[in-house]
Order: sequence, then structure tokens, then C-alpha cells
Amino acid sequence: MKRPLNFQRLKIFRVIYEVGSIRQAARRLKLSQPTVSRHIAVLEDELGFALFAREKGRTEPTWEAQRFYSDTTGLIEGMERVENNVEAIRVGEGEALRIMSATSVAFELLPKALEIWRLKVPRTEVTVDSGRAIEQIRAIRSGFIDVGLAGSVQPQAGLRITTLREEKLVAIMPSTHPLASREFVDLEDFAVYPSVLLSPHAPIGHTVMQAFERANVTPNKIMTSFAPSFAIGLVKALKCISIVDSLVYRALANEHVTARPVSTKLCFDMVFIENENTPQRRIVEAFKDAMKEAMG
Repeated sequence: MKRPLNFQRLKIFRVIYEVGSIRQAARRLKLSQPTVSRHIAVLEDELGFALFAREKGRTEPTWEAQRFYSDTTGLIEGMERVENNVEAIRVGEGEALRIMSATSVAFELLPKALEIWRLKVPRTEVTVDSGRAIEQIRAIRSGFIDVGLAGSVQPQAGLRITTLREEKLVAIMPSTHPLASREFVDLEDFAVYPSVLLSPHAPIGHTVMQAFERANVTPNKIMTSFAPSFAIGLVKALKCISIVDSLVYRALANEHVTARPVSTKLCFDMVFIENENTPQRRIVEAFKDAMKEAMG
């Protein structure tokens, strides 16, 4: 069985045919003359006929070469278009990626991941928004976004949910708070000290509330926050305590707020959400890999 024709050799042949000289063709192609000559010799061997007659320093195309040049004109142009299109696909040209993330991811991890990701697909248009898990799921189902980044989303029909990493939850309080001198904070402390807690309808808040119920603790809650980022400022202003994810604390921490581990291990899964019925896209997979790399 004959080997398929090599696209590079076809291009070399056509340049030699057009300029009438192996030396000039080599200069145009930025190759050495021996390399060009070797490619043509291999091509002639594959074709089974000579392409050029070399007489007195001249390179004259054979009759077969004239016919072959004519036959390959449309093919070469088509292959060059394919090459250009492949490059456009590789760099994400003409594509768009719409992302909605939880606020905890938006401060540090998301920008770092996008920095990594854009090295692979620099020409993709990106739109970034923030929203809770429930808003992300609605937006994905409606086709308004391509991917969501949230915490601890349960499996749902029509969604492809990938766990990126397990994140810890920490107790936060003013640096002057009595609990700030402790090595650990117990769930029972939340029954004693006033607290701002995350909404139980949000993934992190739901995890925390389940922990309180298992420990049979009724927290002394004075306020509810839907966003973990709000809790940082509320803790400082209201002189109370809260539980947030370590991502938010690292991004927004200051000398006025301190974090302590909770004696009962509290964690949540950071997940990547997609529409299960959408074909796999290179730019989405590259972004997922970038998120994992950013998380370490």
C-alpha cells in the first residue's frame, strides 16, 4: 500500500515549480538546499515518477510535474485553509467562554486560573460573573453561561459536576474577640457568642447547619448572610463570630479579623458545573485543568 502524500513535501514541490530553482525555493522556505532536495527525492519515490529534470544547473519541471501541479492546486489551498482553521481552533479564536463563579473563587483562584488558561487559548472571549450555586444552575440550564464554579452541589439531572478540591471551613472573629486566643473553636461556642451565619439555602451554610444539628447545638444567630464575603465585614462591625470558607478568608483577611480551625472538621467540595448535554469543548476542558492547577 502506498503511503499518503506528505503535505509539507507537496508545498516544497509547488514552491520549486513556481520559482524554478531549488536554491531559491530553499531560501523562501527557510530550509537548507539539501533538505529541500531530500524532500523532493522522497516525493518522487512515493509518486513513482520524476518531477524535475536537472540539466546544466537548471531545474525544469517534467510534463508529469506540470500535470501534478495543476491537480494539487485546489488541494493545497484547501489544506492551507485547514491549517489556518486548526490554528484558530487551537488559540480559541471566534469562541467564547461564559463563567459564573461563587464569590469565594472570584477573589483569588479564578483570576489565577484564567491567567494560566489564557496561555493556551489567548484569543477566546471571556465573560465572568458572580452568582450563587442556584443561580449558576439556572443560567447553565438556560444557556446563559457555559460553566459554573460553586461549592458542594448535589448531583442533578442534566448537569456534569466535577469536584475540583475539598476546601476547609474556618471560624472567624474580631482579633480582640475572646475566642481569638484559642487554638480551636468548638461548635458549642456558637451557642454562647453572637454569630452571623451563612444562609442554610446556600451550599456552605447548609453544611454548617447540618453540623450544628448533628451536634445538637442551637447557634446564637443575630444575622444571616448569603455571601461568605459579607461575613468578614459583619464580623468586624458587629463584634461577632462566623464560619466561612478558607478561600474567602485568605482573600479578604485583615489585621482586624482572625480565623481559627473548628474542632469539628467542616469541609465542602469546590465543583465545576457544566451542561451534561453539551459536547466536550477544548476551551472548557483547558479551563477546568487551569482551575485544578491554580488550586494546587
